[in-house]
Amino acid sequence: MSLTGQVEAGVEIKAPASTVREYFCSKLHHVSSACPDKVQSVDLLEGEWGKAGSVIFGRYANGNLLDQYKSFCCFFQVTPKGEGSFVTWTLKYEKPNENVPEPAAMLQLCVDVTKDVATKLIPQA
Repeated sequence: MSLTGQVEAGVEIKAPASTVREYFCSKLHHVSSACPDKVQSVDLLEGEWGKAGSVIFGRYANGNLLDQYKSFCCFFQVTPKGEGSFVTWTLKYEKPNENVPEPAAMLQLCVDVTKDVATKLIPQA
């Protein structure tokens, strides 16, 4: 059994793709305001907000991923869909042993945070 893997989930939201992308790339540190019950804080440790390869540390309800996994990377893709968008989350990880489960709870957290953030980003009529 392989110790590396990836899980993926997508969610359709009503917020425009450009606004969602800007928020998750450049304003991710605001996510704790959008959903404080799920994310306590987000800090930039290395690099620049919105730049590929930046290292970001998030304090969230599920605990420390690097206590459970040897490596963990989170990717997202935003695709325009009508007046809204479709957000795909991909989590790539390496487990220290085969007894560690896939990060299903973290994947669900990504989807839930996306939905919470989207409600803040929907243009008001």
